[in-house]
Formats: sequence, C-alpha cells, structure tokens
Amino acid sequence: MALNLIDIPVQAGGWFKPKDNLDAVAILLEVHQFERQRPTPNGPKDSVLADVTVFKDVASLAAGTPEVTKGQRIEQTILARDLETIVGGATIVTLAQIPPKKPGAHPAWVWRPLTDAAARKAVIEYASKRDQEAEAAIADAPDFD
Repeated sequence: MALNLIDIPVQAGGWFKPKDNLDAVAILLEVHQFERQRPTPNGPKDSVLADVTVFKDVASLAAGTPEVTKGQRIEQTILARDLETIVGGATIVTLAQIPPKKPGAHPAWVWRPLTDAAARKAVIEYASKRDQEAEAAIADAPDFD
C-alpha cells in the first residue's frame, strides 16, 4: 500500500505581520484553513492558516531564496477574508495600505495581485522546482512493503 502523505496544518510560524512584508517583491500564500470568528484574547477574529513564502527583494527572487514560514496565522480582517475562497490553493500577491475612510482610523492592509509578469513567472518556477524536489525525495524514500 502506497502512502498518501498529507501535512497537518499547524500554527508553527507565529503571526503574519504586514508591516514587515510591505516592501516585499512577491508573496506566495498557500492557504490551508479559514476559521470564521476564531476566539482570540482580543475577541473573535476571522483567521487564516497558511504557508507564507516572502521574496523580500529582487535578488532573493532571482536566486530563488525566499523566507518561508510554514503554518503562519493571518488575522488582519481584510487580509483573512480575502483568502477565504482559496483554501486548498495558492495565490501570488504583494501588500499595500489604503488610507482610512474615517478620520482617525488606521490605514487598512490589503493584498494586491502581483502584476509583474517576470516576477510572477519566477515565483511559479520556484514553487514548481520545490514541489519536484519534494516528489523526488519521496520517490527516493525506501519502500518497506
């Protein structure tokens, strides 16, 4: 019997901090789970559990050396809700802040689709190569049958 290995989504990567990733060239989000109104110490919040791959600059994108965080929690309201429909999938985005509509309110964080075709292609190539290497490693694993 062949194994069908599936990772259990766990929060091992802490919380996503948008301000740390505002200038990132590209962000690959692989969404595992969405929870509506998850209880938190600050009250219930919509929450996403995702693997977050951040290409901080053009050099890391060209070299294929991003910062990868498995199982990161995203709880900023707009960011989490925008990811609800892609559970089990992935998206390539950047971050932006939009000015508040009400005086005195904080600017909102929003995802923006990555429009740079070359950067998008580089991220897709990185993900494909990573997946091929993982599949090769599983294929090379000993078979105990």
